Amino acid sequence: MINLLIYVFVLLFLIIVLSTIFTSIITYKIKRSIPKFGKTTVLQDAEIHWYEAGQGRPIIMLHGLAGNLRNFTYALTEQLDKDYRVISIDRAGCGWSKRSKPEIATLQGQARIISEFIEKEQIEKPLIVGHSLGGAIALALALEYKNQIAGLALICPATQTVDKVPDIFRFLNISSPLLRFFVAHTFSSFIGILTRKDTFEIAFAPEPVSENFSIIGGGDLALSSKAFIKTSEDLVFALSSAPLMVGREKELDVPTKTLFGEKDEILDVKLHGEKFAELSGTQIKVLAGKGHMLPLTQPEECSAFIRHMMNETSI
Repeated sequence: MINLLIYVFVLLFLIIVLSTIFTSIITYKIKRSIPKFGKTTVLQDAEIHWYEAGQGRPIIMLHGLAGNLRNFTYALTEQLDKDYRVISIDRAGCGWSKRSKPEIATLQGQARIISEFIEKEQIEKPLIVGHSLGGAIALALALEYKNQIAGLALICPATQTVDKVPDIFRFLNISSPLLRFFVAHTFSSFIGILTRKDTFEIAFAPEPVSENFSIIGGGDLALSSKAFIKTSEDLVFALSSAPLMVGREKELDVPTKTLFGEKDEILDVKLHGEKFAELSGTQIKVLAGKGHMLPLTQPEECSAFIRHMMNETSI
């Protein structure tokens, strides 16, 4: 019996060691295949990696959970940069950005970081484009720092509390920092690679996954150990901080409109789109038969939506 326990312990130890080595290799390869290509701004509690293209009135784009600025540079930026200054941001802790502590991952904390970025870079009244979780952060920014921005263009935003975490994100819902660190540096990359195809398909459904989303769209950045930790923190702190923001829809005092996919499988259009529009008194446009990843799958529709908001917020 003792020998059997020793064998089991040794086997588990070897599995953990091999998984840790595998995760380290995958993380290294990801960093090589999806490098930085923008600027870095150092703030008090974060370093923000960002990319800008074009000139004119500014637009700042905030990506969703497990995303990065490549979600926008994949196809949407080029639809707008001939007429506007388009700024895509790796949110604090995401992509190639950094944050000093997990607590910054609250919606309010991330909004504060964006506010500080706008102030430090002296960006005059940008339109904020928020996709998915980025939409929730955009709302927090509008509620707390409305004088810094021109308005909100929300794309498939998270606007209400989430009682049930979508299946593709349940593995990330880890409250314990120690357990999060352990999973990140042992099994996260292995599990991520095994489930990558299904995860991408669910995120894009019912539309097909964009071609070469893994690299050009930055999808594989979510497979690194660092990304697992930061994405898990984003999810946990977003869930805990959302109740402080939900119910304040009537306080919105900047032009706001929403674009949603009718068949979104990540965030329900009736709850996060139509209910929010009703509570806030804002307008919503729903794209028939479309899903959650509109900045990649429907760049023309997103561009037209953003351009309309830019015209509506013109001085």
